[in-house]
Amino acid sequence: MSRWLLGTHSVLETLRARPETARELLLGEDLRGGEADEMKKLAHQAGASVRVVSRKELDRTSRGARHQGVALKTEIVEAPSLEGLLSRYPEGARRGLVFVALDQIQDPHNLGAIARSAVNLGAQALLLPERRSVSVTEAAVSSSAGAIQKIPVVSVVNLGQALSRLKKAGFWIYGADASGRPVWDMVFATPLVLVIGSEGSGMRPLVRSLCDEVAAIPQTGGVESLNASCAASVLLYEIARQKRGKP
Repeated sequence: MSRWLLGTHSVLETLRARPETARELLLGEDLRGGEADEMKKLAHQAGASVRVVSRKELDRTSRGARHQGVALKTEIVEAPSLEGLLSRYPEGARRGLVFVALDQIQDPHNLGAIARSAVNLGAQALLLPERRSVSVTEAAVSSSAGAIQKIPVVSVVNLGQALSRLKKAGFWIYGADASGRPVWDMVFATPLVLVIGSEGSGMRPLVRSLCDEVAAIPQTGGVESLNASCAASVLLYEIARQKRGKP
């Protein structure tokens, strides 16, 4: 099964991070410069075909979506299992690990934004439920500017069971919710899983009950709470800051 990825950042990051998935690169006939040359070089190195095409063909391939003069056909690879992910980190090497679990996030743009923050702030994996959750779509890859290609995305049948399994493996579970403790009063222990709830209703009760602590982001603006991707960014930043031992 394959899909088309669109846009300079998504295509470049995919060719850099997941070259084995590349099958065909389409470049607009008016595209010039260093990034175009790098995409050509990386695509050739990956064994993908490269074609210079008209904007009309790119518009047709992208079905009217914004493509910035470039499209990459990629093969969708099977996501790792939770056990497969844990096997990468022996029990004695899990200190400092940060996983992000998304409890029924629906918006691919939120998924992409969370993935970008996760990669930039040092998380090692994303966990997504198989049902009632967004998957790694073209929109999610584009919204992440290709960053989601740099982090394992694990699909789990039951998020509650996955969190329970991770607790047994020594992970602390932290949820995000406005009713929790102020994040600036918390000390995060690792390895950990940060759970971000759905855009509308937050974490489900069962998922929340599995959390060791729930963190809130204090706000003073008198407006509604931060959306899921913004909250994830703030909390991941605080986790990264604490890991570095900064005051």
